[in-house]
Amino acid sequence: MPNTVTKESLDSLRDVRGWFDSALGERVMQIEGTILDQLLAGYFGYNLVQAGILPDALYDASPIQNKILLGLDASDSAPIVARATELPFADNSIDVILVHHLLDFLDSPLDTLRELARVSLPMGHFIITGFNPISLWGLWKSVANRTGHAPWYGKFIRPGRLMDWLNALNFTIDRAEYCVFGLPILGKPLKVRDFPQELS
Repeated sequence: MPNTVTKESLDSLRDVRGWFDSALGERVMQIEGTILDQLLAGYFGYNLVQAGILPDALYDASPIQNKILLGLDASDSAPIVARATELPFADNSIDVILVHHLLDFLDSPLDTLRELARVSLPMGHFIITGFNPISLWGLWKSVANRTGHAPWYGKFIRPGRLMDWLNALNFTIDRAEYCVFGLPILGKPLKVRDFPQELS
């Protein structure tokens, strides 16, 4: 799944995967999972692809029948392992693409977006999750990055830059949701926006 399949890049992505197994990472996943369930339930079509770091499917709420989870390497149980810039799908063939925190940890996220745009149907849907550098988490990253621990060495992408890339690829931005607030410190409750009303 990484742009260049090297042991170093795979180890980096697996470190991030391990962070999502931590108490803080699991809390973030609970919050994101609630939002993804609400979004995916409203998108229809024939094919859905999840490209991300986690080995688990995040698309159970989707009504789409043909759902594909991309793996990082052959040790994953995912049926397909591919470079993010060389996907084994035809042009204009995927209805819904879920990109879960992958862009934060690739050397060439724009190249990956171009490839995902190639396989996306013209009226398809992208759901992209990532860490917001213009937040308290971004502020924390500026300090924690020195430790060399996941996920703080990632290249968190500014929402404005991501939107510029998507606009350049002829996507229409439907919404940008911000879901986790406060400092990423264990023991302090994460502030969460009330999404059931906002996403209905």
